[in-house]
Amino acid sequence: MPILSAQNMTDGIFMAKNNFCGGITYTHDSWNKYWEGTLFRENKNLGTVTTQSIAAVGNYGISDRFNVLFMLPYVKTEASKGTLKGMNGFQDLSLALKYRIAQIKNLSIIGSVGGSIPTNNYVADFLPLAIGMQSKTFFSRGILYYTLPHELAITAQGSYTHRTNVKVDREMYFSDQAYFTNEMMMPDVVNFGAKFGHYSYRWQLEATYEQNIVQGDIDIRRNDMPGLCAKMDFTRVGVVAAYRIPQLKDLQIQATVGHIVAGRNVGKSTTFSIGILQYIDLRKNKVSGIPSGPICRPGDANHVGATSEEKHN
Repeated sequence: MPILSAQNMTDGIFMAKNNFCGGITYTHDSWNKYWEGTLFRENKNLGTVTTQSIAAVGNYGISDRFNVLFMLPYVKTEASKGTLKGMNGFQDLSLALKYRIAQIKNLSIIGSVGGSIPTNNYVADFLPLAIGMQSKTFFSRGILYYTLPHELAITAQGSYTHRTNVKVDREMYFSDQAYFTNEMMMPDVVNFGAKFGHYSYRWQLEATYEQNIVQGDIDIRRNDMPGLCAKMDFTRVGVVAAYRIPQLKDLQIQATVGHIVAGRNVGKSTTFSIGILQYIDLRKNKVSGIPSGPICRPGDANHVGATSEEKHN
């Protein structure tokens, strides 16, 4: 599940030095049809599969070009039909470091590394109702962020994620062949995406595109449940909208909507999220007016001490 934050692991936005942005997000994802390999179908023993999560998210500016981010979600799953019981619990703690490597006029070149680790011994081998996959992950990501006139911006990113193998509560499983072991081999994942739209201090309105490709070729067998090591590819499009409220010390309300338009071994899901995020100025020598906030356009770092009126113009 994606981080719902204007300053997240896949964009070109940074918090200024000694500023913190954190909050709570709610995400709702549901589908009633899915791709079994390349076959698009429904399963009346499942009905509509719904995943809901509430996540704590945060981003701290070590410097104007170096940020630390985290996310910890609590996840609940359920199916509207059949006898399978949903699950709930804390999922995986995600951490990331993001660094602006270079600034070439309006182009920001950014690198990010991070990973995730399960926070408890939840059951992973119960897809599509498991709350996670129990795999430890490590990713590296490159981000290009280019600003245009009229507060428009283009972001492009690509990442490679390594996933560790997962031990399950059985001594044999079948994917492309029979494996007589309790350790499922997890393929790595390539992800890339882009977004375009308006980003100013108060407003954000962007269209998004995301492509996820799992480095394997194992499909769900006919009428079988998904395996953790299956090839779960998808193409998702969406929108992001956000506004910072001046009367509430720049409390930010953000909403996203995403829809999977093509996939393999995944549900044709629609996802919406809403989050409440607060900026906190932790500098020893604070300035009056709004906090310095995210450095979202080249040159903004030179206005950290600006007044509220100057910042908005």
